[in-house]
Amino acid sequence: MTQRRPLAGAGALAPMIGLLLMLSAFASFARTVEGRVDLVAGPRQEVAAGEVSEGVVYVLPKAAFTPPRPATFRVDTNSKGFAPATLVVPVGSRVQFPNSDVILHNVFSRTPGSTFDTGFYPGGQVREHTFTRPGLVIVNCSVHHMMRATIVVLGTPFYARPARDGRFRIEGVPEGEATIVYWHPRAAPASVPLGERTTGLGQRMVATKPRNTQGAGR
Repeated sequence: MTQRRPLAGAGALAPMIGLLLMLSAFASFARTVEGRVDLVAGPRQEVAAGEVSEGVVYVLPKAAFTPPRPATFRVDTNSKGFAPATLVVPVGSRVQFPNSDVILHNVFSRTPGSTFDTGFYPGGQVREHTFTRPGLVIVNCSVHHMMRATIVVLGTPFYARPARDGRFRIEGVPEGEATIVYWHPRAAPASVPLGERTTGLGQRMVATKPRNTQGAGR
């Protein structure tokens, strides 16, 4: 009786099969969070079309998750303004501040726990800072007081910037208890427990602060 031999390479396939099963199991316990943010004008305020896209929506799960990987980002100082005026970065990321003007600039923050000061530097040079703590960091220029940018430093990978119509979609959120946070530079932030329903969400935000009208950072 002829004995059948195992297929060549079958042992090498075992780890790959195990990995696929693990990924499949993870996918079955992950969910998609999607909905829409509406930004409306408060007293004596106006809201431009698509301005809701300047905000961010993020989820803070109680379950363990892999933190986002730090990266390098860029905020340009140009025409006496910061561009972009709002930037979302993973905690630990480095942000470069190139001076694209022909005049001196200075980039600093007095946000508690995230203070820094680049000093004055001329056009064509770059200064940078690493953001090591999650939270909102307000960045200014001591030369041009109207310049203002917000760095949103996140310890969660589950976030999205709303589209111009306010719609957002966040994938891969772990099952279990979580909080969804809605933030916009002109409105009070809103933190809402995330229940079993994770689609068709809606959040109304009221613009009570004036719009950032600095130069290039509009």
